[in-house]
Amino acid sequence: MAVRFRFCIFVILMAASLAAAPCPAPAPRNPEGNLLLPGVLGDIPYKGDLTLDAYAPKGDPRPAAIIIHGTRGDKATHIVRLFEPLANAGYAWFSVDYKNQDDLKQAVSYIRCPGRFNITKDVMVIGEETGAQAALELAAGGGFTSAVAIATTLGAPEPKPAVPVLMIHGGADRQTPPDPLQAYCGRLKNCKFHLVPNGNHNLENWHVDQREWKEEFTSFVRRDRRGLWRDIAFAHPGGFDLLMDGYIPEGGGPFPTVIIAHGGGWEGGDKVTYISPILPPLAKAGFAWFSIDYRLTPYVKNAEQLEDLRDAIRYVRKNAARYHVDPQRIAIMGESASGQMVAQVASEPCEGCDVQAVVSFYGVYDFTARAGLQQEKLFGPSPTAETVRRYSPIFFASPKMPPVLLLQGTGEGLYPGTLSYEKKLTEVGVRHDMLLLKDAPHGMENWEGHPEWAHYKAKVVDWLKATLH
Repeated sequence: MAVRFRFCIFVILMAASLAAAPCPAPAPRNPEGNLLLPGVLGDIPYKGDLTLDAYAPKGDPRPAAIIIHGTRGDKATHIVRLFEPLANAGYAWFSVDYKNQDDLKQAVSYIRCPGRFNITKDVMVIGEETGAQAALELAAGGGFTSAVAIATTLGAPEPKPAVPVLMIHGGADRQTPPDPLQAYCGRLKNCKFHLVPNGNHNLENWHVDQREWKEEFTSFVRRDRRGLWRDIAFAHPGGFDLLMDGYIPEGGGPFPTVIIAHGGGWEGGDKVTYISPILPPLAKAGFAWFSIDYRLTPYVKNAEQLEDLRDAIRYVRKNAARYHVDPQRIAIMGESASGQMVAQVASEPCEGCDVQAVVSFYGVYDFTARAGLQQEKLFGPSPTAETVRRYSPIFFASPKMPPVLLLQGTGEGLYPGTLSYEKKLTEVGVRHDMLLLKDAPHGMENWEGHPEWAHYKAKVVDWLKATLH
């Protein structure tokens, strides 16, 4: 009896050991992946000759998305527009080739096998065209947290997933008209329908002016997760995507918000340069922030740059609910070249782009006092005195402006111009404050490592809290 008991215990322990053992690592036939995104493992066999592509980078485990293509193409063609948004939203993703629904179930089992991929239990399923039907059927069977159906070709019987569903469909789709699909979405427990204006049946053919579908998609897949949002397209001048990065704090919100434009002499820089020292203090203080790209000279003039900043303000205000921000507590912040931009935009009322506070670091406020300062690049060949004056914020300060905070180092050439602008704000009755940093040079990145100047961060945070209360 004792021997039999010990044998039973041995069998149970062995079974438990085998159950706890991680699944074998994937064996990609194409370790270089699809070359569209770094880190993709290509052609991983999961059932006979059927393969999938996988993006599951190292680090903290990620939620996962399983992508199912339609009748055209394969796992690396017609659904590739989804790869980068998923990666930027913090997802691992798996794009599957298959023949039938049983193959897809086998792929799901392979992907979910413990320890094989660096993923959490949070798994969504995404399908395109006929793959949308397959995705909805999988979601209806349970085990998924959400589903996305794009350019859906719906069959019978209707799947009825109980999880949240996003349906994205072309408004001009003649193959599967949108009205019946929108009605189907309405019959589901939790479904949002997004119509792509004039969009046809093919995801890959939707145009840049129809790009809002990608913003809806990104918002849905991120759900209510907070933190950093990368590469949000906020405007499309001339068909070119202007991008911003955003940070959304934890908590209920809505949060006060700062829209930040980088410096760089109007001709250089981007959304991650020059302004990086101020981003952590804003985040830690509970502010949402959005750091923007804008078009640069000599390809555009200052007027277009100002319009890019206005478009960023309009975008944040329009999408306030999506990003948990308060549309009535928006500040704009600029430094150097963009110090001029934020001061000028705040001086000129425009529909949908009003703000409640302005922070300007060492800006240029009077071009008439700085003859030749990139004036042809900014305003065109041989600009007139009237044009130069037109884009000088010092001439447009008015009591209708929101409160202004000026920050300036005394050890650089723009110091006298800031003093002149501060005097003008006083004369016209604009509520404002100014912080001077003794002997500090141009550029907040050059203030790092100098404890005698570091207090500017607390000043900015405290001033914004008081102003955007």
